[in-house]
Amino acid sequence: MNVDRDQPKGRGLIVMRRLPLGIVFLVCLVSASTSQDVGSPGSPRITLVVPSSLVSETIQVEYFMNGPFGGYGGFIRAEKNRRTYAIDASVGGQAAEGVKVIAYLPGCEIVMLNIPIRGTSVERQLPCRPLHAISLHGQIFPVSITQEQPTGVEVVYMAMWSHEFYGIMDGPVTAIRLATVVPDSDGQFEAKLPDFNRQLDLGAGEFEFILREHATGNIIAFLRPVEPRTNSRRLKVRSSYAPMQFMAERQ
Repeated sequence: MNVDRDQPKGRGLIVMRRLPLGIVFLVCLVSASTSQDVGSPGSPRITLVVPSSLVSETIQVEYFMNGPFGGYGGFIRAEKNRRTYAIDASVGGQAAEGVKVIAYLPGCEIVMLNIPIRGTSVERQLPCRPLHAISLHGQIFPVSITQEQPTGVEVVYMAMWSHEFYGIMDGPVTAIRLATVVPDSDGQFEAKLPDFNRQLDLGAGEFEFILREHATGNIIAFLRPVEPRTNSRRLKVRSSYAPMQFMAERQ
């Protein structure tokens, strides 16, 4: 990932890019921490500004850039007490033509930016449009799986629309980690899910629930919502959620 020198670097992505003439090719780029030129003199740079009302280390930012090099994606590592983050919009000394950004700021709508690169310096605010949360009450079965050791339920939003937004054919789906909640001795938990159903500019999205060891963070099981006529491991975004049972499925 292209980032400024004084912040930790992210990772590159392997993607399939959608071209104007319908030609599809594989773009395989190595990590920025190995051979990629970072901060080349004169390379374009995007500065993202975080609202002062937010805790800077809680934001999640991912991006995808395109240009003569093909396509390249990465993410920003959030840090404490930081109001700006910079992305060097170039790969191997070649300037990007445009950069698309997906940013999650807790308590806010998901931010999507499409930034054309003209010149060497671009600044964009990451706006916070408040978004309410909806409670989901769940219970894990078998209950014994939560009694063997201290556990936590990690809640992840899977942005199934991210490929279309980036204009790519393949690669990891954008995953936003929302929270980790602790189930009680009966396997019951309550999760606050952002009301993404109200954000009309989003496409299809789903929530994933992962049971992890509290001490190590290791995955114990994926939690499948028990619903009629579906066997999906994920829960689609809705306007409300009835109390739900989750079946623990070990890897």
